[in-house]
Amino acid sequence: MTKAGKLFIISGPSQVGKNTIAKQVTKYKQLRLAKIITVTTRHRRPDDKLATYNFVTVKKFRRMIKDARFLEWAKVHQDYYGTPQKNVTNNLLAGRNVVLVIDVQGARQIKKIIPSTITIFITAETTAELKRRIFDSRHIPNNQKLARWRSTLKELRAARSYDYMVVNRWGKLPQAVKRVKTIISRHL
Repeated sequence: MTKAGKLFIISGPSQVGKNTIAKQVTKYKQLRLAKIITVTTRHRRPDDKLATYNFVTVKKFRRMIKDARFLEWAKVHQDYYGTPQKNVTNNLLAGRNVVLVIDVQGARQIKKIIPSTITIFITAETTAELKRRIFDSRHIPNNQKLARWRSTLKELRAARSYDYMVVNRWGKLPQAVKRVKTIISRHL
């Protein structure tokens, strides 16, 4: 019988490199990590890869909620994001470990359902650096930057409930990836 996989969640404020870190960590084959594609209603950005998000309409997303197809879902920054339940369950039952990149709301929901989930919060070296990354971002529309900053302050308070905190210092991505890899390895 195959041993069930383990579930890992990576969360953190806007612009801290959550998706980049998850993508890098999944390259380590010995971790047997499956990254689940998040479903979202947000608009596709020019640099978005199909493998990062499954873009759907609000109507389709709401139908998926009604059909109980999400392990968790939340409305974040005016858009919906959700984790397909079937993809997570199938991977875990097949013995693959799963890494999810989700916000703090979703992490709380999943931790209640699957208490053994390991949670990792990614942040920057200072709050000033977090603010700079948000307000200097070309990917965030100007009319959303203040809302993102306010969300960041709330998310930082939620960081205390995470199992681990990793600082992704500006220009030091490999160190943050190595730290997350070490955390995941410790739990396998």
